[in-house]
Amino acid sequence: MGDQINIVPVPGASAVTTLLSAAGIPADKFTFFGFLPHKNGRQTLFKQIRDSGLTIVFYESPHRIIKTLTSLTEVLSADRQIVVGRELTKKFETIYRGSAEEILKQLNLDKVLGEFVVAIRGK
Repeated sequence: MGDQINIVPVPGASAVTTLLSAAGIPADKFTFFGFLPHKNGRQTLFKQIRDSGLTIVFYESPHRIIKTLTSLTEVLSADRQIVVGRELTKKFETIYRGSAEEILKQLNLDKVLGEFVVAIRGK
């Protein structure tokens, strides 16, 4: 009836679902950790991430993303797939895919600005 209108779905206000909708990794079941602790319990959490069979999702600040990915290179196997979203649904939206080491290399070439969402495929 009348003019055709193209409707494009855009995920809601959650960066978690926005990233998972574009990540290309299993998202039927996942665990969301919010922001990771700065100090206490951080290494224990990385081991939980390493051992998890579910996709793990968490937020990270631009001040800690490099440190977090460096820590992940130490505990995750090189073939463990990670997807990192930066500034999702905004002008400078970027989605990085690969191992922790590969994403670290990509981030070192870009300005590390904006908020990050990290999704790690389960084992």
